Amino acid sequence: MHDIRLIWLALMLQLAVVIGVVGGALSWLGGANPAHAVLTGAGVFSGAVLLLLAVAGFLERR
Repeated sequence: MHDIRLIWLALMLQLAVVIGVVGGALSWLGGANPAHAVLTGAGVFSGAVLLLLAVAGFLERR
């Protein structure tokens, strides 16, 4: 069962990276300078990770 959790964690992190890159790219395309776009992408990444971990925790309790 522990291996399944690691696979889900890896998938969640990959999804969060994609979401963060898209968020940073959209910020850059919206006119932000590159440093601000990177910070926006990092914020989106951390928000996505927190949301995905919260959903995983909720689903595990059911």
